[in-house]
This record gives sequence, structure tokens and C-alpha cells, in this order.
Amino acid sequence: MNDKPSIDNKSATESHIWRAISDWDLNEELESSLADSIQSTFDSLDQKALIYKGKHPELGLKQMCRHIARKPDDLPSHIKRFYLAMQTRSIAQVEGALVDIIIILRFHGKSLSERLIRESLPLLGQEKVEVFTSIVNDKTVNAVLNMDVSFSVLVNGNSLPATFKRKEVS
Repeated sequence: MNDKPSIDNKSATESHIWRAISDWDLNEELESSLADSIQSTFDSLDQKALIYKGKHPELGLKQMCRHIARKPDDLPSHIKRFYLAMQTRSIAQVEGALVDIIIILRFHGKSLSERLIRESLPLLGQEKVEVFTSIVNDKTVNAVLNMDVSFSVLVNGNSLPATFKRKEVS
């Protein structure tokens, strides 16, 4: 007779370890939205390109916003966030990304700002593009606070000097 426990043996299935993992339904866990969120985090962190090439750009955008909140001076992350917002076609997120880029550049990199603003034209429309262009050309960073900045990570994260006040959106 064999004294080793087997899966068919009742004593083996009553061990503490077996009871602990018996409640796990691995297929449900691997197919849940939590798994998608974890995968998108790994996808966005691994990519060196500015344009996201994953399956979940919405989740990647959330992760990039969190990353920017932790490291607000990381310009490549701001650019990645802009392109993620463009991929998700979220007007509010594109506006927030542009506001943050204007703030972080502090009017350096005018050609970069202007290029990103031009790229946002199909999504934002001519009127908003003209507002962003005038802010960059006139070097009036306070003018961004006359816009809806609810999706700006820097403004809402209180990364601006105390002289800046956020416009209340009605």
C-alpha cells in the first residue's frame, strides 16, 4: 500500500494549503477587469515609444496620470499622456494634457507645444486650438486657468504656485 497522499485521498484535500487555494477560481481572476488593469500597467511601463501600443489605452491613460502625479517634471510622460488621450478621443483629457504640457514647459519648447496643439485640432476644434496657441504665443500661463482644468494633473494636484487659482467650472 502507498502511504503517500494523493489528490484522491481525502486527507490530502483537507490540508490547510489545499483549503486555502481551493477557493481560488483562477480563470475568473485572469479574465477580470483587474487583470486588464494590471496588464495595462505593465504594458505602459515597458514601452519606450511615445505612442501606446497596448489593448487598453483608457487604463494606460489612468496609469500615466498617476505617474505624472508622482513625477510631474517627466516631460516624456506628459507627451505619452497626450497621445493616450488622443487615442481615447477624450476631449477633456486632451485639454488637461495640453494645460499640463504648457505649464511644465514654462514656455520653453514652443515648437513642441505648437505641434501638439495642431495635432489636437480634429478633436478640440478650431476655437480651443486658437486659445491654446494664443497662450503659448503670448506666454500667458495664467490664461489656462480661465479654461476647464478639471483634468489637469498639475492644477488639481496643487503643483502650481499659490498665485494660481483654479477656475470653478459651472
